[in-house]
Amino acid sequence: MKKLQTFLFIGLLVLVLSGCSKDIKSVSSEAAEAINVSEYFPPIGMTKTYFQYGADGEKLESIETVNLSVNSDGPDTVYTHNTGGLVTDTMKEYIVSEESLRNIYVVNVTRKEEVDVVELANKPEWDKNDPDKSVSYMTATDLTMEVPAGKYDNVIEVTTVIPDDIKGRKTMHYYAPEVGLIKTVFVFEDGDEFTFSELKSAGMMDE
Repeated sequence: MKKLQTFLFIGLLVLVLSGCSKDIKSVSSEAAEAINVSEYFPPIGMTKTYFQYGADGEKLESIETVNLSVNSDGPDTVYTHNTGGLVTDTMKEYIVSEESLRNIYVVNVTRKEEVDVVELANKPEWDKNDPDKSVSYMTATDLTMEVPAGKYDNVIEVTTVIPDDIKGRKTMHYYAPEVGLIKTVFVFEDGDEFTFSELKSAGMMDE
């Protein structure tokens, strides 16, 4: 329990993912480049509910909505608004393309700033461009995964690490087509896994 509390505290406080890059096997360049990243971001108007699991065994719910931001001086972007859960009331603005998903602005209780964090790319490996110099790897494609919201095919697994972390911890994110993130798993230095969040439901706002 203590190691979970420490892991969650660090991850939520600084909003980073920790890990060690050794022994991580990514997919081939051909498999990664075949992915259209824009298909792995939820459509505008979707509302998603997640279960988030706390260090003391509590189960909280967070709600994410996806909206369009129309810009007069540049390309239109999309943004997500998260409420509830362990990190309440967060807004993130994104640029979504076939090649990458980039978080360009963050607003929450601790920060309000421009960023340029690459959350997903159609590459076997990429720098996230966050303050901790995290590196992400596309470690699997074409997975089938079941979460409370249902069963999803063609799921992508992304493993993120910090190369300088000698303890070998990592975080694994799973993305499904037309829905986006469906599950987040922390992996500790001893190999134990902890599911931090998983998708409870997803649907369009007018449904």
